[in-house]
Amino acid sequence: MLGVLIRRQEQQEEIVKNVPQLLAVSKSLDSFLVAKRLCLFLDVCEECRPPMPKKTFQAICDFVFKQVLPLGTSVQQLKKWPKIMDRFVSLGWKPQVPAIPQQRQMQEGELATRDQVSCGHQPFTREHRDVLMEAFSHLVCCSPTDALDFLQTQMKDDTEHVRVVLLKHLRFVIVSDDVCENRSRKRPIVDAVKCILDDRREAVTKATLGFIKELVRSQNVEGCAVWDMVTYVLQQFNRPPGQPGVKASPPSQKEKEDGIQEMCIDILEHLNTSAEGMSKILWPKLLHFVVPAVYSPALRPLCRCLKELAAVEQGESALFLGSCKGVKLPSAQGLFARLLVLASNPNQTGRWALQLLHAMRCNIHAAVNKLWGTQIPFLWESTPETSSQEWEQKLLQFLRRSLETVADSNWTRNLSREFENQMSSYTDQSPEKGFLYKSLGTSLTSCEDLPFVKSQIQHIIENANFLDASDREKVIHVLSFSAMGHLDLTLGALHKFGDGLERKTKVSEVISHYKDYYQGRKGHVHQTLMLAYSRVALCAPKELLVSRVENDIMKRVLQHYYSSGQVLGVSIANKDINLKLAFIQSMTDISHALHETRDYQGLQLTCKKELLGVMLDFIREEPLDSLATPVRPKAILALGYLSKLKPCLTLEDNRDLLDQSIKSLFPLPPLEQLKGEAGKDSLYIEGLYNCSVEALGKLMKSILEEHPTSELVDEIFQLIDPWFTENECSRERALHASLQLLTAFQESVGVSIRSREDFQQFGSLVALLAPFTCDFSTQCRQWASECITCLVHIQAHSGVTPEEEEVMLGACHDLQSQIPEDLFWASSKMAKVVSAYFPPGQALDFVEDILGELVSGNERCATAAGSWLLTILQDCGGAMEAQVSKILDVFYSRLPTIKEESLRQVLVDAISVVAQYHLDAVFSSLLGRRLPMDSETGELWRSLSRDLFLAVLILHRLTATVMQPPSSETASSTGSEDGTSAFANEEPLKATCAIYEVLSVLPTGEVIQELFPALFCALLQQVSKTLGQRMPFYEGRRRLFRREQHLSEGNPCRLSVASLKTLLLKLTSEPSLTETGGVNIWVLLRDPSTHHEGVCLLTSHLVQRGLLDKEIIEHVLSWMNSGSEKLRLTSTAFFVEAIRDPRLSEKELLQTLFPVLVERAGDQHPGIRQMAVRGLGNILLVAPDKVKGEKRNTVAILLGALSDAHVVQESLQVLAVVLPHLKEKDMGSLFKNITMQTVSYLDDDNADLRRAALCLFGILAASTKSRFQAFFAEQVRKSLMPLLIHQQDPSPQASEACRAAFLQSVQFLPKRKLRACLEELRPANPMTLPYLHVYICRQLVKTNPEMRGELLQKTTAYFQSISEETRTAALDLSGVVLESMAIPDLDETFRLQLLASLEVLQEDLNPRVQQAAADVATYIKKKWGEKALHERKEEDATQELAPTCNPQLGMTSEAPSVQQDKRELLFSCIVVPSKMESLPTLQHDGPVFTT
Repeated sequence: MLGVLIRRQEQQEEIVKNVPQLLAVSKSLDSFLVAKRLCLFLDVCEECRPPMPKKTFQAICDFVFKQVLPLGTSVQQLKKWPKIMDRFVSLGWKPQVPAIPQQRQMQEGELATRDQVSCGHQPFTREHRDVLMEAFSHLVCCSPTDALDFLQTQMKDDTEHVRVVLLKHLRFVIVSDDVCENRSRKRPIVDAVKCILDDRREAVTKATLGFIKELVRSQNVEGCAVWDMVTYVLQQFNRPPGQPGVKASPPSQKEKEDGIQEMCIDILEHLNTSAEGMSKILWPKLLHFVVPAVYSPALRPLCRCLKELAAVEQGESALFLGSCKGVKLPSAQGLFARLLVLASNPNQTGRWALQLLHAMRCNIHAAVNKLWGTQIPFLWESTPETSSQEWEQKLLQFLRRSLETVADSNWTRNLSREFENQMSSYTDQSPEKGFLYKSLGTSLTSCEDLPFVKSQIQHIIENANFLDASDREKVIHVLSFSAMGHLDLTLGALHKFGDGLERKTKVSEVISHYKDYYQGRKGHVHQTLMLAYSRVALCAPKELLVSRVENDIMKRVLQHYYSSGQVLGVSIANKDINLKLAFIQSMTDISHALHETRDYQGLQLTCKKELLGVMLDFIREEPLDSLATPVRPKAILALGYLSKLKPCLTLEDNRDLLDQSIKSLFPLPPLEQLKGEAGKDSLYIEGLYNCSVEALGKLMKSILEEHPTSELVDEIFQLIDPWFTENECSRERALHASLQLLTAFQESVGVSIRSREDFQQFGSLVALLAPFTCDFSTQCRQWASECITCLVHIQAHSGVTPEEEEVMLGACHDLQSQIPEDLFWASSKMAKVVSAYFPPGQALDFVEDILGELVSGNERCATAAGSWLLTILQDCGGAMEAQVSKILDVFYSRLPTIKEESLRQVLVDAISVVAQYHLDAVFSSLLGRRLPMDSETGELWRSLSRDLFLAVLILHRLTATVMQPPSSETASSTGSEDGTSAFANEEPLKATCAIYEVLSVLPTGEVIQELFPALFCALLQQVSKTLGQRMPFYEGRRRLFRREQHLSEGNPCRLSVASLKTLLLKLTSEPSLTETGGVNIWVLLRDPSTHHEGVCLLTSHLVQRGLLDKEIIEHVLSWMNSGSEKLRLTSTAFFVEAIRDPRLSEKELLQTLFPVLVERAGDQHPGIRQMAVRGLGNILLVAPDKVKGEKRNTVAILLGALSDAHVVQESLQVLAVVLPHLKEKDMGSLFKNITMQTVSYLDDDNADLRRAALCLFGILAASTKSRFQAFFAEQVRKSLMPLLIHQQDPSPQASEACRAAFLQSVQFLPKRKLRACLEELRPANPMTLPYLHVYICRQLVKTNPEMRGELLQKTTAYFQSISEETRTAALDLSGVVLESMAIPDLDETFRLQLLASLEVLQEDLNPRVQQAAADVATYIKKKWGEKALHERKEEDATQELAPTCNPQLGMTSEAPSVQQDKRELLFSCIVVPSKMESLPTLQHDGPVFTT
């Protein structure tokens, strides 16, 4: 309603006057509704412009701001609210009339409104605030002057919160679109804000910046103090820190400043240059802030704004930089220098700086308008794809072309000065400052004023603070880039300054020199000069460098390095690490610069070896347990560059370079350990390590480029080879270096490799690298596979097929697996590809090297090596014929060193593979191995025999070798064939051992049965031939087989026996073939003294199992008449048992064999005679009807053998077997001769012979015919004492035989009574009675008194026997005889002799003999020591009474009770014969006497 009324002019004054009252009475209404109505009213007022008193204006302002101000107020600030409100109403609006109730109500309403707002009872929304501020904007338009006064009045209040809140809400006034359309609304507000721009409190500053941000973003700022606002924003980058009187801590203050500067940058980013009036305000004043360093953070938005402003002002005339009303603008050179340096950082301000340069190209210089118009767009388009170094080069080239286009020395000099003046605008380590140095050098090189350039260079060198890194960098960059146009001038300046360092020093300057040295200044000076020389070489014109490089640059650098560690010419300290790095970098840069020249090959450096020596010293000095400095990689890299310079290095020099580099790098700890060292940056260490490895690769490449030969590759691999150890870290490095080497070689030789037939080291390198394709380390596997791939490409002459390439790539990918089976499969696929290009001529090298890996590698690598070996041999073995012999020798030499069973099997399988292609060579090679055959050779024979067909062929050849007769040369070298000192023939013995190994793996079956006859004959012949021989002797042979030394010195026959045993056990597994009756057949066979017995036992088993055939019999029969005694012995023993075979029982064969045996019975060899005798006996037993006419002659031969000491025992045994089967007519009178010969051996010292004689005597006793009864009884009487004594024979068999013979001879005793007593003992088994001989003797002397003296004399003859049992039995029998003798019966002389013999026996070593002798001597002394009368009386008494004996006579030292029991037992046996069967057998060693 008021909005309608106010349009009437006549009512305007009254309505405006009542507005405060209406606002006062509206306290009970909705405040938001009241604010909207007020806004509508003021909007109409803005249109109608009614006169508004100042007090009314103030009242409306109070109404608005009393509601707006509390927004965002904190609790502490609310407490101050009454005072703040008082200040807002302090304008003193009071009515002129006395207060009326209505006025009082309005005042009360004001207080209520204050209370309501302060207490916050009514909600206040943002929309509400916007309506109020819109109302205030209308109010400002109605009365701008009053609004300005009001705002200024409020702004003068220094309360921070008041200013912040006012600025915050005024910002919304500026943002309003309606306000933007009427700039009269902005001007008073902006003018009011200007009065608080000097308030530096943080909150006020931020609020002010927020207000300015909205102002510069608006579309219309004409008439506003925008420049002041922009200046205020930029001044925030250059204001002194802190509020006066307030001291803040530096970190917190820095954070506050950063926050404010970020706001300023944001304001500039949002600056609307297209706003009305903006370009006139800012252009070109804004250029003032581009050059000063303090405004650097704001340069990016400044460049954008200036670029946009420049585009707007393009139609105007060119701006003359350097002058502007009220603002000092930069010079054209200063602006160009600033923007060019900023452009060097394309990621930040570079692009905007270039665009600004492009926009202001006419303002910089008119001459560059066209150049920059094309070049600058090209530059910023190439920014994304350009590295920082390339970008700098492009900018420097752009600078140089620009200066060439300007072609004004004065302008160029000013630009150089600007570059130098702006150096303080950048931090020391910033890339912009480095680019600035380069730009200064470029400007100097483009300057044609040489005195100016010289003065600038000298000024820079002489005034540099060499302790400051930035100044050192400045010297290096400026001089290096100035050398591009002024090389001689630059070198002259460096020489002059360097010579000044070495001038003669006064005494007063000595302290200064020492001070400079210890402070590091001297070192930094020399370091800077060395780097300056190297950079000069890099930047110098290439056509001028070669003639100056050695004397003016290289030797100068070397001189500075030597001088860096000297004071007054005396070395006082080791070189600093930075000096080393500077020297290395200098030499690297100089060498690199030389390589880029065209004619560097004609340069002969006289200081090359000296430089290389310094680098090698650096490498040697590096620690081997850490990697802390880049000296090692940089020095190795420098070696690579220097090595390519002339004069060329020798092979030994190159080897030394690589050797030192490898020894410096490979022993380092693992990378993870290096990275884990305390106090070190892991990324930095990793970078150093990678650089070191790459440097080694570049060094090898450099050397190979000069000498691309396979011999050099081999030399380098010899240096790398020792590092293929079990240390995983060393293996990885060695394999990586190998890959680098092979890759470099492939690149170096290029096309030239195609002209070669084969890569000479292909086989050995494949053997070296292939096992590592299955290494435990994934990295090792990958590098090894890549190495092999590279080798294949080198060998294949770039002829690898796509399929093979795909297989190789797939294998490399599969080698990343962690499953061993997958790794082996992938490695074998790679081996298949390699075998397609494998040169057969390198097979020996391959085998030698891969066997080394098989022995020394880890488990996986060894398995892979075996797989590769077998694959190459299987695929390429047929083409290796020329090297088979040597390859086999390598296999033989390696086999003993391999202990792992699986690896040994690989080697054995490899020989088997070779045998598939070259069987004859393998057979001859194996048979050529020296004896004794080691386990490895045996294993190889066994491996060849696993193929059944191959085994049969080998056995046929081995059999033929065994059977072949020895050559005359061999016979003469081994000595006499039958001599005991002769050596066995080598070839048959080797074949015999081989047969053993082959048979050990052959399965039992038809193959063995078919081969048995030939093999048996060959092996039996070999057993016979080697009997008693020694192992072959080799002249000059080293005793390699100490464990087999006993073989070399003794019995090769056991090898033959072992082969024969293996053959037989393949056909039968009977345990009797090993041992029969406790006798080992095979031991008997190889012993010359028992060989014939072993042959007999062996043949017996063959006969029993039907293994003998006609072929074997006929072959062995041919040996019977051989000139070799051993073969005759073997064959004779063979037929001893072979006669039992039914096939030999045929008359034809016997008729052939019998005369041969008769002939062999007279052979010179005793063993042959023995076997012939046995064989004749067997013929009489087996086929008596077929030799009826020859029985008597045969017995005669056997009888004759009884006179042969060597075969007498055999003859006795044969006769004992044969006699029971012969008839009387077959013997005739030969019976007596046989009996007498047998009796002569009853007392023989040989126990076996005694036993045989006793057995035969018993058989003779049983076989005696009637016509020989008397003769044999006489022989029994003569042999009575031996038959008694030997019942206690030390040999149990002889004792048993003696008792049996005695019992058989009882029938020939003279007294019937004695025979009757013995007959009574038969039921009691007299063979088991221990003292049968004592009983017989007692009965004999009792029944035959006349025999006492004869028996006593015969018993005393046994006192001298070597057997203690015989001596004891003789003493027992002597005691029995003495018991039965009367005193007169014993002759005094004989008694004394007897006592003397007994005294000797009492000193016998055996206690039993001593005791028995003492007992008999005691008895004699007691009985024959009294007077004769007393003796006769005792004799008469003895005749009347039963004979008694001293219980001690003839008794051993036993307990009386035991002796009494024995006497009673024997007495009961004698007295009561009928009870003999029920009595137990009591065994004792001593005699028993009974009464």
